[in-house]
Amino acid sequence: MASNSDAHASARISFYTHSFTIFSSLQSIAAAQASQSKPADAAWLAAGPSVQTMQYYHRIGTLYCEAIQSYMRALESPQSEETEYERHVQELHMVFHLAQVLYFPEDGSGMGVVGEELLHWLNAHDVAPTTEQGQAIAQTLPPHAHPDYWDYIFRCVLRGFYGTAATVLQSYVENPLSPTLQSIARETVQMLKSLPRSTAHATEQSFFSSHRHWLTSVRVFLSGFQRLMDQVETELKGQVPSPTDMRLELEAQFHCLLELFCGVKERVLEFSEDWKEALCAWGTLVQPAMRRDDLPEVLQIITDSLPVDGTLQRESILSALLRGDLVQSIKICQSFDEWLATHLGDYCDKAQLLEGTEVDTEEAVPLMEQILRTWADTLLREERLWRMAVSYLNVIDSPAARAQMRTILFEVPLLDTPITGEMSEADAQFEKVEEVLNACIEYGMDDEVRLICRRLGHDLMERQKYGLAIAYSVRARDARQVRAIADRMLHDYVVMGPDHFVASVNTVPRVLIDDAAALSSDQTDGNVFSAMVPSANIFSQQTFAPLVFHFKYRDFHESFRQPETWRDAAQILVELLMSDVTPESFLSVLLVDALPFLESPTLYFTVSETYELLRITEKVASVAETNESTEAADFYFHWLEQLLTHKEGKDSPSVSGQRKLAQERMSVVRLALSQYLSRILVEHQIP
Repeated sequence: MASNSDAHASARISFYTHSFTIFSSLQSIAAAQASQSKPADAAWLAAGPSVQTMQYYHRIGTLYCEAIQSYMRALESPQSEETEYERHVQELHMVFHLAQVLYFPEDGSGMGVVGEELLHWLNAHDVAPTTEQGQAIAQTLPPHAHPDYWDYIFRCVLRGFYGTAATVLQSYVENPLSPTLQSIARETVQMLKSLPRSTAHATEQSFFSSHRHWLTSVRVFLSGFQRLMDQVETELKGQVPSPTDMRLELEAQFHCLLELFCGVKERVLEFSEDWKEALCAWGTLVQPAMRRDDLPEVLQIITDSLPVDGTLQRESILSALLRGDLVQSIKICQSFDEWLATHLGDYCDKAQLLEGTEVDTEEAVPLMEQILRTWADTLLREERLWRMAVSYLNVIDSPAARAQMRTILFEVPLLDTPITGEMSEADAQFEKVEEVLNACIEYGMDDEVRLICRRLGHDLMERQKYGLAIAYSVRARDARQVRAIADRMLHDYVVMGPDHFVASVNTVPRVLIDDAAALSSDQTDGNVFSAMVPSANIFSQQTFAPLVFHFKYRDFHESFRQPETWRDAAQILVELLMSDVTPESFLSVLLVDALPFLESPTLYFTVSETYELLRITEKVASVAETNESTEAADFYFHWLEQLLTHKEGKDSPSVSGQRKLAQERMSVVRLALSQYLSRILVEHQIP
């Protein structure tokens, strides 16, 4: 069973992945907005995104909030208490949700009143009063005897739970001690039930009108409240020990409640738990017409009495958002939480809310570039998240970010596990390679594609995975490396033998040879090969000639394995000896390969073919015999010397001994050719 830490790590990766999907969607929306804008719309664009785009952004914010909520649920453990990190994630949700409410309104404009939205935000993240408090009061007989009775009602009113407050206050309606008190309570309950809410009205004007009438009725009631309380005191005499004290207590509590209804600032500040609760109640009780533009001024009034706790970063971020200081809030987020700084910062940046803000001149790079690059570094702590890191960096349009992307792509381990099996299995193992290359292509990093393919081709060559090595070298447009791989395959042939060589050639993509054949057969059409292989314009027939030779030579060895196909093998060998695709340095090896055919009783070569073989033999053998050029001799005998040395066993001869061995073998070939020529001339009765 996975440990709790493992489960949390998995939940975190899932959260990052979910967030990245939303982040990518936001980039797409912003890009679509930019592409749809015309140059003539420059003045309009300066005002920010359209209402429709802001509505899309609101949905993006909802997706972010849902992602955080999913993460919170994944972190919860029924067996353990809430951890500090879980509380931190809850704070992330609180901050992001407020930013969405303030700057990404659902209607796309945000011109309406904001009180109910703020109240909903606060109640979603800071539950008060609690259900347990309400249950304790309800279980008390009578409920108004509970010491927290009035505090609970006041808190319900501040939080907009008017129906709950009315239900709790019903206990005084049912109190038979004073009919007048019952009437006051009944009237107050009715006020709570009829308190207008902006969400219940189709238009703001309708809401404002309804609220004015309601407020007038409250004030009228409050004006006669003193007289009503006098009647209550009279009715209480003889029923309670101290009617005056009870009257004063009830009068003070009901009066405070009615003043809250009237939006008396002092009462709101007095009964609010903190500045956040006061601000949210302000928009429903004190200033029902409060809009987003009013928030900085209202916040200043409230925090003069209920200051923000600057030691808590969450509080500083929330207050900065409400003041409209987005840059400051994002800066605080940098030290509070990297995820929040990245996604909230990008969210605001896409809505052009950070434009026109001044960045400290001492800062070497813009704020969002700092944040995104830091987040990319954070993601790289998990090796599997490199793709996300590159995508976040791609949002930054700067040389430094581009260089960091390049570094990340180059450092992804591509061949960190041994490669075994056939091509189909190797293809499966190269999924990460293709992922890296696809990332380069997606972000227009063509040079990086070639560099990665070149390095990969070289590494695969060293691992003797020649088919893949050639494929990636072609993709790298590196003709020189293609030829180097072909030479390495020849080296493996002379060292490891025909079977290894055949297996190696079989891994080379056949399409490359088909394309080379097309190029060879149509020299006048420069587009034949280009149409089939990207970057073909940098390749020539000579580039792929060694590969064509390898395939032909592979066919020779496969035919040579069975005596019944020796005639096919002999024909292929002749074609190779006379072909331009054959490396001249390998002619001596091919001539030695002809010995079994020359020594066989069956005649495999025609007279003309025999003369051609003799001509090639004289050309190769004479180089060493004339001693005209050591370099030429080295060139013609290099592969043959290597082949014969490895066939001789462990005690390899000296350099001079190798040369002598090669010359002796060429002498054998020359003699065999002479004898073969004599036989064929006699049999065909050629004078």
